[in-house]
Amino acid sequence: MKIALINSLYKPYRRGGAEVVFSNIVKELKKNGHDVFVITISAKPDKTKFFVTEMDDIKIYRFYPRNLFSFTEINSQPFWKRVIWHIIDTFNLPSYFQVKKILQLERPQLVLTHNLKGLGYLTLRAIKSLKIKNIHTLHDVQLVNPSGLIIKGKEIQGLHCRLFAQITRWLFDSPEIVISPSKWLLDFYKNYDFFKYSRELIIPNPVILESDNYKKVFNDQTINYLFLGQLEKHKGITFLLKVFEEFARNKQCKLYVVGKGSLEKALKEKYGQANWLEFMGYIPANLLSQQVFKKIHYAVLPSLCYENSPTLIYDSFNCGTPVIGAAIGGVPELIQEGVNGYLFEAGNKISLLNKLNHSLENMAKFTQMSENAKIRAKEWDIKNYIYKLLSL
Repeated sequence: MKIALINSLYKPYRRGGAEVVFSNIVKELKKNGHDVFVITISAKPDKTKFFVTEMDDIKIYRFYPRNLFSFTEINSQPFWKRVIWHIIDTFNLPSYFQVKKILQLERPQLVLTHNLKGLGYLTLRAIKSLKIKNIHTLHDVQLVNPSGLIIKGKEIQGLHCRLFAQITRWLFDSPEIVISPSKWLLDFYKNYDFFKYSRELIIPNPVILESDNYKKVFNDQTINYLFLGQLEKHKGITFLLKVFEEFARNKQCKLYVVGKGSLEKALKEKYGQANWLEFMGYIPANLLSQQVFKKIHYAVLPSLCYENSPTLIYDSFNCGTPVIGAAIGGVPELIQEGVNGYLFEAGNKISLLNKLNHSLENMAKFTQMSENAKIRAKEWDIKNYIYKLLSL
């Protein structure tokens, strides 16, 4: 089958777990013998017309969506520029025509769309105008809140977000099929009357399973914890470090921090000498299992924002690592309390401290929890995911 896959970012560009999920789907479809190609952005302002490249034997169409700056630079831009950028991105007609031309040239039988911010929200209109079957996968709340973030305690969306949601709801209309990795995210969009006439399904994100003989290697009696993600306040890294500083006193434990972000320099200056902490920097997704998860007992997900279906949980379970996660958004749909991890109240210091202490005091349960995590991960095998996807 000839399949087009569309996501605003594709390697080497990446912001979060959605890009990993998208890349894995592309790779698996190609492996299964399908004729696949990717439509994504270029960050080069002189490339406003599409051009073709190839990576890992995948044909990639790229172009620079005309705007004030590239989507890859959005986090470094002032607020007023981001506002104008979002308006242009929402109604980006040049992008609409670029996508339409590519689809007319390739004539795929199926188009799989993921995150479209940065590529233009008229993309689904281009697909619909050509009467091609479209399956759209949700990843976050970006169709209601342009930032893609809703922070705990700030759930009520302002007038600008409600107006933005009305516009994106009209632009997206109702794709033939909409997939959400979590019930929480699908319910969120239903509350804003999205996708009224779409067939809606909840299918957790896929993982490429580790081999059955994957084993953890612990060199001493230290219990190792992991933070993996963006070093940004909304991801809970500052909250976690404050809590862990208290938790680690007189205990044989250590926290590994993997990732990068705007807080990296400040956090290293403040905590760089702590003997219970190690900053490992950014590590590519394909190296995490061997370089990181091999030595980790528990991963910690301290998010202060509403998460859809965090990649950290999928990766952790895949490597037999129980997760101590904030009970926010779709997280409780993945973590079973005391079975493959622990849940705590997001942003609550005492709640997190209690679960950290509980994890340390109940290490006798670790082996079974680790096995339970791997069993859960098998439910998300990418082979099963692709089969479900192409059966729709």
